[in-house]
Amino acid sequence: MLPGIVALAILLTIFAISELIAQETKAVLSTVLSVAIILLLGFWTGILPKSIFEDAGLSNFGLLVAGMLITSLGTTLDFQELKTQWKVVVISLLGVVGSSALILLGGQLFGLKAYAITGAPIFAGGNAATLIMTEALKGHGMDAVITYCMALLILQKFIGIPIASMLLKKEAQIFRQDAKNLELYSKVKEKTVSAGAKKGLLSLPDKLQRPSVYLAKLALVAALSHYIALAMNGLLHYFVVCLIMGVLAFSLGFLEKGILQKTQSSVLINFLVTIVIFSNLSATTPQQVLQVLAPLATFMVLGVGGIFIIGYLAGKVFKLSPLLSIALGISCTFGFPTTMFLPQEVSVAVGQTKEEVQAIENYLLPKMLVAGLVTVTISSVILAGIAVHYLF
Repeated sequence: MLPGIVALAILLTIFAISELIAQETKAVLSTVLSVAIILLLGFWTGILPKSIFEDAGLSNFGLLVAGMLITSLGTTLDFQELKTQWKVVVISLLGVVGSSALILLGGQLFGLKAYAITGAPIFAGGNAATLIMTEALKGHGMDAVITYCMALLILQKFIGIPIASMLLKKEAQIFRQDAKNLELYSKVKEKTVSAGAKKGLLSLPDKLQRPSVYLAKLALVAALSHYIALAMNGLLHYFVVCLIMGVLAFSLGFLEKGILQKTQSSVLINFLVTIVIFSNLSATTPQQVLQVLAPLATFMVLGVGGIFIIGYLAGKVFKLSPLLSIALGISCTFGFPTTMFLPQEVSVAVGQTKEEVQAIENYLLPKMLVAGLVTVTISSVILAGIAVHYLF
């Protein structure tokens, strides 16, 4: 058993190192992947005590702030951009539906119901969906399924990123061959910003715009979400209610856009939520990892297959390139910031002049950002909130 401050210092150091790795690799080696690898190596070699999470006293607090984190996601939705990119929104959602349908069908065919139900929302998104599913599984003797959930979260991007990169490069090469495309997208599109922010019905005075107030408002909305979820008798998962209430509070002006960054504590909150997700790793064994490899590979292949099928068909229906449609759907496996990095890297790789580079980026970047927002931020949380009712 470690002193609390020592356990906390070790976990914070692991998180810091993992973020630096993600930064240097442009999120190819993500923060969650690095955290998982370091923790597993520490547990399996005996360097880290398996009680480190309890010693640091973070588990319960991490769950508390998770609601605040998901509430803040509701304030990141740019409805004007979603309206402009409505085809992207629809195709991205259909991609999630396609991947989930094939994963669930595979679960029925192979007798892996729990793996399929937990895997569908995690494949469709990221941390929030994983947290919902792993918390639901605790105490039911399903440690192997929990290990599978964490492995899927960590490894799916190694399937999604190469596929998206390849498809976007092919799409960019086709795009640059049309002079009309280059002329249309070569200029940087700037959003007009009003002189003063629009005030909502519940907006507070400007003098209250300070980090402590932002934190308090997030906590209040999350607390209200808790009672609404209780009143609905579990019809909607607490985290789903948090997302909906975040959107509502933002539209009424009570919460500011991107409020989590304004609290000056976003790094700490992300750390706490990440640690909660991987607190299960202390009980994970090499045997469990080997046990989940088969279902992990099966459902990743099925998920990708569903996105390819639906993406191709949706592209034809909505008159958007199937290459781009599939790339939009598979953004669910990695999300932001990779949805930003990939279009930037592709534009530099394919564009032969400064104007071409700018045009390709202007064409691809908004679409990929919206796709990641729709899949990871919205659909995965809602899907997880629904799936959790069918686990047992």
